[in-house]
Order: sequence, then C-alpha cells, then structure tokens
Amino acid sequence: MGALLAYLRQMVAFLPIATSVALVLASPGVADAADVVGVTYATDKGAIGCTSNDQGVQCLGVPYATPPLGALRFRPPAEESPWAGVRDATAFAPACIQAKTDYVKEQFGSEDCLYLNIFLPKAALAAPLPVMVWFHGGGFMNGSGNAFDGRYVAQTTGAIVITVNYRLGPFGWLALDSLAAEARDGSTGNYGLLDNIAALKWVQHNATTFGGDPGRVTIFGQSAGGEQVFALLASSYAKGLFQRAISMSAPAGLSLPNVAKAQARRKRFLTELGCTDPQTQPACLRAVPGQRLLDAAHEDWDLFQSKGLQWTPTIDGAVLKDQWVSQFKHGDFNRVPVMVGHTRDEARLFAAIYENNHGGPMTEAQVKDVTQRSYGLISGVMRYKYSGAATPGGQMSQIVVDALFATGENQDRDALAEYVPVYGYQSCDEKAPESHVHALYSSIGCGHDSDLAYLFQWDDFTGRQPEFTTEQHALALQIGHYWGNFAATGNPNGSGLPNWPVDTAEAGSVELLEPTGMGGVRAISEDMYRGQHHAQFWTPLLWLANTLGLQK
Repeated sequence: MGALLAYLRQMVAFLPIATSVALVLASPGVADAADVVGVTYATDKGAIGCTSNDQGVQCLGVPYATPPLGALRFRPPAEESPWAGVRDATAFAPACIQAKTDYVKEQFGSEDCLYLNIFLPKAALAAPLPVMVWFHGGGFMNGSGNAFDGRYVAQTTGAIVITVNYRLGPFGWLALDSLAAEARDGSTGNYGLLDNIAALKWVQHNATTFGGDPGRVTIFGQSAGGEQVFALLASSYAKGLFQRAISMSAPAGLSLPNVAKAQARRKRFLTELGCTDPQTQPACLRAVPGQRLLDAAHEDWDLFQSKGLQWTPTIDGAVLKDQWVSQFKHGDFNRVPVMVGHTRDEARLFAAIYENNHGGPMTEAQVKDVTQRSYGLISGVMRYKYSGAATPGGQMSQIVVDALFATGENQDRDALAEYVPVYGYQSCDEKAPESHVHALYSSIGCGHDSDLAYLFQWDDFTGRQPEFTTEQHALALQIGHYWGNFAATGNPNGSGLPNWPVDTAEAGSVELLEPTGMGGVRAISEDMYRGQHHAQFWTPLLWLANTLGLQK
C-alpha cells in the first residue's frame, strides 16, 4: 500500500492541474492572444501556475536560485527558499542586467535575474521526455533566455526546452584574488557558469514533475553559451547533471585567462569604482550600485576594435582547472556524446559591426591595425595567407572564422572523439534572416547568430517567427529533428534525415547544414573541411599565440 501511495503522489506531481480558463494577451515570446488554460505544477520549492494552449505548456520566470543581491553579489548562487501558495509563472521575470551595446539597443535587466523558462510540447504527457537546457549567447555581457521562445523547438524536437538567465558582465565574470580568498573553494570569475550549474541541479530535482527524464538532459548553447557548454564538459562541478552536450558557434580558438591575467585586465574598472584595496575590495564592490558597476565596465560589442571578448570564464583552479581542450585531450571531462559546430561565415557579423561603427567598408589599413593589436608579430603571415580575399572585410572575417572557430573547434572535436561520440557540423544559408545587426556596408549572410532562427523557428531579436521560404522552413525542421534525435538518444540520425556520420579519431567528417539551393544537408570529409578553413596553417599559429602568450 505504501508503494502504491508513493506512486500516486508522483503521478499527482507529474500531472498538471487545470485551474482556470482566460483570454490573455501575449508577452514577447509568449503565445499569441488565445484561450489559455491555467495549469499548476509542484516543484521542489513550491507550486507554480503556468499556462497551456494548443501549442503546449509554458512556465515562465521560475526561480532556480536566490536573487544574487547585496551580500550575495560575486558569490556562487544560493539555493532558493520554499514558498507558500501558487507562484505565478505566466510572465517572464527580469533578464540579467546588461548595458546598451551594438548587440542590444537599450540597457535593460536587473541583478535579480536567476530565473528559467520551461516549454513543454503538446505531447508532454506521452512519455518521459528528454530535456534540453539552453544557454544563450551575447559575448558574456548581453542576451537573455527570455528572448528565445521555446515553443517551436520543443514541438520539433519532442523535448522539454528550458531557457536560462545567468549573470552577465562584471556580475557574472569578475575574477579577483580578493574574491577567491573569501570563497570556500577558492573559486572566482565563474559566477555565471555556476548559475547555469545551479539551473542544471534544479532540472535534476524537477524534471520528472514536468514529464521529463532527468537521465536524458542535453545542454545546448550558442556563442558564449557554446563556450559554457565546453566549460561544463570540463568542470567537475557539473558531473552527472547532463547526458549530452551541443556547443554551437563557440570561439574555441581563444584561451581562457587564469585569475592573474583576468585580474590584470580590471585595473581601470577597479580604479573607476574606487575599489582598489584588496583588504576592503569585496565589501566595496558589493556596496557599489549596480548601475555604477555596469558603467565602469565600458562594455563594447565591436570585437575587432576591443580585441575580442571583454568577459569570459576564468581558470580558477576550482570550477575550471585548465584550458578545456587540454582536459579533453587527457580524458578529464564529463564524458557524454557531443555535437560541435559553427556557421560557415561567423565573423561577418563582427565585421559588419566594425564597419557600421567606422562609417564604411573595412580597409587594408584597418585589417593591419586589428590583426597587429590582436596577434602582434605573427599578424603579417596571417594577412599574407588571406591576401586573395575579395575585400579587406572579407579577409578579416575569414581570418577570424578559421582561427577562432573552425580550427579551435576542430581541436576540441579531435580530443573529445578519443573518448566519446562526436558529431561535427557547419551551417550556412547565405540568405538567412538578418539578426541583431543591420549591415550597412557588407552582407552578413550565414554569419554569427544566423542559425538561431532555424533551430528555434523564432527570431530572438525581433521577437517573432521568421518569414522563411519553403526551402528555409524545410532546413529548420531538419535541424530541429537532428537536435531532437540527439537529445533523445545521443545520436542525431533518424528516419527521413540524411546520414550524419560520427566523427572518430580515425575517420572524421562534418555535416553541412544548408538549404537545397546550396547543396542541401550532406556530409563532407574532415580533410575537406580542414582544407576549406586552412587548419594546417592555423594549428601551429594558435599554439604559438596561446601557449607562448603571443596573443595580446
């Protein structure tokens, strides 16, 4: 009888309870005005009231940790306290505070931002479903899980989709010896990554409540989110919290700073805030208003001008022990099946931002300036290798794509393939919808972010569905089915899809995800892919730049 009662309690927690019917107006990223049924779920901290309609169930603004305010700023996320009654989960909670940049047009958000959003497909009660946890991009200083409407990707993948807000800019990635000294484990500079780990713990505790399978959790992220997927693979703090991983458009050729290097970059920041004394620094930084912290960071999305990312995870010896590629090579990582890939022309987005800000197409002199400031003595040979590019902007874009995306990710795939199944891809639609940046002087095409509209069937910038052609919509469905199959089984292949070969240490391949007008979805050899991106040229140069510290 006791076992039967326990089973019935589980079923009650699993089944949503219809509570009301109302006509509601949509928020950005929420269902259009329609008849919506209220449903309640019992999480481990308390009940939440969500909405359900013919597109599935949405639970928005669900807390996964205590707001990181006051004394909790620059600390790992603290567990959320239980609440009484039914907490409203029908509207988004605040995104994390972020500055106006070329990537977002207005400052928005709050320090009280550790919330996630849950999207269940219409067939949510059919069986325990795989769970996909999304970590957004934005250069570690912009972006929000709220911007990604998960309804359509949940339906296409057949998975529960969860989007996460994590701390950004200085709030999420400030690394200082003084902060490490007060941490029990000596960690610093990875507060945003620890937020995502806390969200994954929340998923483990609550997946079954929503009909999900805690033994089939896939982490997937793009850009900064893609880098965090690699970091989570490498971090022992994330052990057992996920069973598959998808890294999209991560600039993996960049090396992560250690605490000393990360701290050296913050002299101006600390001086401007008046928090330079290590003895009083943590208290000083926690007393500063959030707006002053944000202003002192002087965040800039012109990555060519600012020499790359201003904020990244930090090798602190605790959350992250080493460069992730080094850990992969030694088998020191969370061993799960992995998908890794990028768009063909990632850096066209960055070139467009630079050109927009400088009032014209990139010049040879500007390419020389950018490469010299970034790579110093080895910059000349880079420019010579790509001197046949049609335009200086194209030359700069190809250099960045090949060095930071293709070659870096290829090294990660090679290292991972010694231990786990790996699936590599490259996506491109030269007529992809424009996202985040309107290019005034050159086409972005299949640049950075161009694949997001296909995966989500949603434009996170405009807040509406993209106007796809029939061919583009077919590609979007193929991508969604690949991602869904991988979430379900650890293998992207399935009925009706072109074969996607596994990447092994002996014989590698890369799947091209392109519309039929460009050749369609198909596999090419690893050698062909490496040749297109000059991997033989870049591998030793990246070693020189990163290992010997030539990269500035």
